[in-house]
Amino acid sequence: MQKQLIFILIFFSAKLVYSQCDSTSTYFSQLPSNLTILVGDTCLSNADIAVLDSIISKNNLDYESPLAIGTQTWFNGRLRFFVAGNYGNSSGMNDTIYTLPENFGNLTGLATLYLEWHRISELPESFSNLSNLMSLYINNNILTSMGDNIGNLTNLYFLDLGYNELSEVPASICNLENLTYLWLFNNNLENLPDCFCDLDLDWLNDDNGGYPFFAIGANQLCDNIASCIDSTEHLTLSLDQFYYSFPVYSPQDCDTTTATLEDPIFPYQFQVSSPYPNPFNPTVHLEMYVPHDRKMDIRVFDILGNETDVISNHSIYEFGSHKIHWSSENHSSGVYYIRFSDGIHFKVKKLMVIK
Repeated sequence: MQKQLIFILIFFSAKLVYSQCDSTSTYFSQLPSNLTILVGDTCLSNADIAVLDSIISKNNLDYESPLAIGTQTWFNGRLRFFVAGNYGNSSGMNDTIYTLPENFGNLTGLATLYLEWHRISELPESFSNLSNLMSLYINNNILTSMGDNIGNLTNLYFLDLGYNELSEVPASICNLENLTYLWLFNNNLENLPDCFCDLDLDWLNDDNGGYPFFAIGANQLCDNIASCIDSTEHLTLSLDQFYYSFPVYSPQDCDTTTATLEDPIFPYQFQVSSPYPNPFNPTVHLEMYVPHDRKMDIRVFDILGNETDVISNHSIYEFGSHKIHWSSENHSSGVYYIRFSDGIHFKVKKLMVIK
């Protein structure tokens, strides 16, 4: 009799929770392990679930439930954190997203969004409806535009657009009054909007963790550089592509036919040219300039960070320019990194082997 009573109580408790869900949400009795309820019950927004379902269907992803995609954190029935990166620190899935559905802007409760390492080329117009979004990590895609209405996301605190194919920054970005971190490195930017320096960013410094508040290296900003960044090292700064674990010296890609490695930007640091050819098979060449005799450590790593070759184990290089060569003859196709270090500074160049 007591067991029957307990069962009846559990049954009616579940019915009561279910009945508390209004017409805008759905009750879920079981949740996948990738989903966390931060605050609230398991009555989850129908609109948010529809967006997740659209992502799956539009990209032909193999998920049995929209709740199974990525890593999700819900807050009072709304999706608050969505981690759907495809590599590195924010891996939340192992599939590639090519297109974001037009209803993506219905995720109006979203505060943090990771969409790294996909093949997204554009943002839907509704993206500007994400008015509560505070952190957006959408690096390592193929974005050619961030949309004219990016300025509507006025709560943005962190914006990472590194390693894309952006050719311009819309003037509306100057409306982001809460923006504290802006990473634009490794794109195709040739100019910036006139209002760019109106952004309230720390153009010169790093945070306590050593990460820059602003970085825009490896673009094509060669003429009429904005006054707030023309004298900062962050003009030539990016982060390593895969885990963002260390800074990389990344000068602007300009036609500097009169410049030489013997006239470096930082006269007391060694300099390394861009690798050529790149992609390559089987041999790549680089030029290294050292301002005075010093020991150099030069090593090659694969995409997982495994050391594959040692070119120089702290050998002494005399003042001047040196030709550096690496053969991929015994290695498979893929991405590699060649790291130069003098014990104080280091520089990393990305290599692409195609066979």
